[in-house]
Amino acid sequence: MDIWQEGQYQEIWVCPQETEENQRTMTALINGDWGWLMYLREEGDAGFSSRNPDYPGTEDDGETMEFMLANGQLDRYPLAYALPVEQVKKALDFFEKRHELPDFITWHDDAEP
Repeated sequence: MDIWQEGQYQEIWVCPQETEENQRTMTALINGDWGWLMYLREEGDAGFSSRNPDYPGTEDDGETMEFMLANGQLDRYPLAYALPVEQVKKALDFFEKRHELPDFITWHDDAEP
């Protein structure tokens, strides 16, 4: 995958073979050496987001990290979502090549409370 650019903040979308029947996408937001992933099955899907099983806190502990969207909007997400950028890159490469959800990432179904 040759999409890695220089810069602290990045927003990356991988949309393999997008058709009307197949709208699956994986998105990564990057801040330096950390990033988080979101997987959507179709437009409007709540999707799945990454979780770091090694994070010592909880999703609700109030600890966050800033991520900037491509439109310049700065959002904060829980540190529990953040993974080392090399793991994020590996997941994006896997999805691009296999069109499957990487099983080496811990996923949370965002449709569930």
